[in-house]
Amino acid sequence: MAIYVHYDGTGSIHSLISVHAPPGAGMMLVPNPGVFVAEIEGLQFKADVPTPEELSEIAKTHKVSSPVPRCKLAKKP
Repeated sequence: MAIYVHYDGTGSIHSLISVHAPPGAGMMLVPNPGVFVAEIEGLQFKADVPTPEELSEIAKTHKVSSPVPRCKLAKKP
């Protein structure tokens, strides 16, 4: 199971999405302009599958601590 977060530049969470897929596979809903998407690791849930209420509580009480992703570019071979 993978959990994706939609968040803005301040780290505020707009939504959390739970996806059941094989390892390495994933899915993202297209975010609104100014909203980023990232996979979250290390969340612990009461059961194997999080409830909508549990995801809602996480969105209300947490924020993304490193909101703007950075990456490096490399020349193509």
